[in-house]
Order: sequence, then structure tokens, then C-alpha cells
Amino acid sequence: MRNIIKNIIIEEFTNLTKLIEADFSRNYKRKVNNFLLSQMDEKVTASMVFVSSFESKSGFAIETCAKRIARLTFGEDNVPTIVNPRNLDHNIDPQTVSGQIVVTDVDTNNGNLRGEIAAFRANNESKKRGKEHIESRVTHETCRTILLPLSEKYKSDKICTKPVDLAFFDGTTWNVMELKCGGDLDSSNAPSNVEKLLTIYVDMGIENCKAYFATLYNKNGEGNKWTGAVKKHLNYPSMFLIGANFWQKILPNGITFSDFIEIYHQSLEEIDLNKHINDMINNCIGE
Repeated sequence: MRNIIKNIIIEEFTNLTKLIEADFSRNYKRKVNNFLLSQMDEKVTASMVFVSSFESKSGFAIETCAKRIARLTFGEDNVPTIVNPRNLDHNIDPQTVSGQIVVTDVDTNNGNLRGEIAAFRANNESKKRGKEHIESRVTHETCRTILLPLSEKYKSDKICTKPVDLAFFDGTTWNVMELKCGGDLDSSNAPSNVEKLLTIYVDMGIENCKAYFATLYNKNGEGNKWTGAVKKHLNYPSMFLIGANFWQKILPNGITFSDFIEIYHQSLEEIDLNKHINDMINNCIGE
């Protein structure tokens, strides 16, 4: 199982490296034309270009790894490309889908539905600080009692689709997730991300479903308390899967989060990522 996971990481990050290499020179030239960076050493600028490109593209690569690892744990059928728990009729070809989508008969773009979801989030925000702090009342239970009925209220005769970062059936429950790298959203982006997740929950239209805000790593350091603007809008920690908790949710039995980190490091060493980085940088600056 360790070798299978290692091969998944190698494959996805080899593809990632090729994508970065393909447009690295073009991105570097754009930065060179930025006079705000003109006093910086060329190698520093090129390193900044790589970090920026890697951060923007690596999220998709590791999300793809997570999806493939979840399929090892729960099976291909339980982590489908087309998430359709109510077996609705549709003519969507899975080959045309990138990532995962939820198929629904809920009028997911209805303005009134969006308004009700937004009001549910806003009316249940966390309040105050310190000893008087009250966590968000957006919980799995309130989602089930207040949001789930909206799937019937806004039912239509058309099939709609909604992209989802990760969805899988664990044998008992469907889990739908908004998945971020570190989850460091600002206060203006957090509400829309939460409402997107809650809309997906309504689109699922089933009782045995839980929605989570998940992150690939704990931006505050593994083992430390996670902080983020999203905590104002979702009950913490019940509706969060942060770092190790996320990976332990999807990793196969016998593979710990520490094992996964070790496998990840071994994989990047095997594809010699550091050499690729240095080659890209040196080729751009002519060394």
C-alpha cells in the first residue's frame, strides 16, 4: 500500500513539474518586467516565480492524490467522478468531467435558495470572544434539520451539476468537502466558501450526508490549534477536518499521517524535484 501511494504521488507531481516547466520561462519574463522587483537578484526573482507557480498548481495535484488515495480506502464506486446518491437519470459522460461533480434535481442556482442558505449561515455565526464565545450553530444537526428540507422545496424537473472538491461514501455516510491547502481565507472569502459547501450539501438531498471544511495541512503547525475566518461560519471542530485529521479520514488502514508525510518526501526525492527547480531557475537566468 505504501508503494501504491508513493506511485500516485510520483505520477501527480511529475505531471505538476512538467506543467510548471512548460510556462516557467514565460512567467519569469513577466516578473522581470515588474519594476517593483528590479532591485532583486535574478535568482531571487526566479525562485519567487517558482514558489508562486508551485503554490498555485500544487493544490490541484495534491487534491488529485487525495482523491486517488480515498479510492484505495473506500473503493472506486464510493469515490465516483459523478456523485449521484439518489440515482437520478442523466446523460453525463464521466470522461468529460474533471474532478468530481454532484448530480442533483435541486434548482441549485435559484436566487431564493441561495438567499436561504446565506441567511442560515449569517444567522448562526459564532459570537463574542473569550469566556463568552459561542461557536457557530451551523452543525451537522442543524444542516440536517434546516437545510436538508430545502432540497425538496427547491426541487425542479431539470438536472443540475455542482463541482465538489472531494466526495466519498465511507460505508455509512456520504462526506462532501470544501478542500483547501491551509485554509487561510480572509474574512471576505470565507462566507462564500461556506455557502458553496452548504449548497453542495443541499444538492445531495440525503440524510446520511455530512459536510466538512477540510485542509491539506495545519497552517498553524500540526498539533496546534487551527485558526481561520471560516470558524466564524461553521461549528468548530465538528465540521472541520484539518491537516492530519483530514488525511486520517481517507488514508488506508495501517497508513498513518506520519507515514504519509514520509512517503511524500520520499516521492519528491525520487523525482528529484530540487534538481528540476534548480535547472529551471538556472536556465532562465543563463547560469
